[in-house]
Amino acid sequence: KPGRVCDLLVDILGTLSQLDVEKVALNCILEPYLGYGSSRWIPQLPSEQSREFAATSGAELLESLPPIPLALLFVTLLLEQKIIVSSRRRSVLVSATTALRSLLNPLTWSHLFVPLVPASMARDLIHYPAPFILGVPSEGEDSMVLLNSLPDDVTLVDLDVGRVILASRLSNEEGMDPGMLRSQVLFLAETLGNVFGCKMQGPTWRCDSPLRPFSQTSGGGAAELSNGMMVAGSSNGEAQFAAVKELCKDFIIELLSGTRSCCYWIEEKHPDQSITPSHECSVLFDEDRFFSIKRLRAEERYMPLLMGQTLFQESGSAGRTKCSLDGPICQDTIFALNPNDFDLVLEVFLRSQGMSTFVSSRQKERMAFW
Repeated sequence: KPGRVCDLLVDILGTLSQLDVEKVALNCILEPYLGYGSSRWIPQLPSEQSREFAATSGAELLESLPPIPLALLFVTLLLEQKIIVSSRRRSVLVSATTALRSLLNPLTWSHLFVPLVPASMARDLIHYPAPFILGVPSEGEDSMVLLNSLPDDVTLVDLDVGRVILASRLSNEEGMDPGMLRSQVLFLAETLGNVFGCKMQGPTWRCDSPLRPFSQTSGGGAAELSNGMMVAGSSNGEAQFAAVKELCKDFIIELLSGTRSCCYWIEEKHPDQSITPSHECSVLFDEDRFFSIKRLRAEERYMPLLMGQTLFQESGSAGRTKCSLDGPICQDTIFALNPNDFDLVLEVFLRSQGMSTFVSSRQKERMAFW
């Protein structure tokens, strides 16, 4: 209970209280803050606390970043770059940094992740050779010196200002034009940011669109999720974060669509049956076929065999069908990337650990095998 926790804090701060009246004063000062801060967590079960914290963390992230910087951060995260998140508010820093990984569903972040790092330790970690996500508080002189002298392959996310400064040199860009890759990332982020903005702040984001009917602009700012839920206004941060996560998931599933036909499971078995059965397995991935599928998807020519059928697909609002990882290709190509425009982005994505883990985790029955 807040009262017991408050008594412990008063004992810890004993140097500030020499008389009983000062202990009472400290209790009066601390107890309201402790009661408010723990009001959402204490009455709930641990599993419910985890879900509540995830939803609250997502709302903190959305309140700190506008739609286009948020989309740029998502693309940078998807391509597994080195990311530093900074803020003077430590609670917001930890919450927003923790919420980042949930945007990658159904992929996973398998690299270094530390939501709160002191500047003394971050000085060494920023030179870590692999991708990372680090939360660095920007409240001291050492932290500001560190944040102003980051390596050129580190992306900086400033939650206090609401901006994302993309690294001038991205990881896994060997053999590519750095400027062209960076331009593709920024263009993709702007496009996705517009989609995020329409979902998060519908009437405000589309207020100057000549194609938007007047009846929709006066609807009170409600945005509809693909599962039928409504996001009423921009104050409902948790529901908005659920909508953004759903958009991110749809985008990633579109990236992964067709990969099942690009994977080949190969087994080498020993011909002598008298020996204990043993075999080596490996998975090969056909990148040329992957790019061909992405091109056909962007041109709306790689479509389901039975158009309009939703037997193995998830149904969205207004009859919209959603792609699923193990189901057939759906006919919705809103997030399809054309390799003619985003070939370098797709190449970096194929080199990522998340993509490698996804391919290697697929079952043999869902690949071509021999």
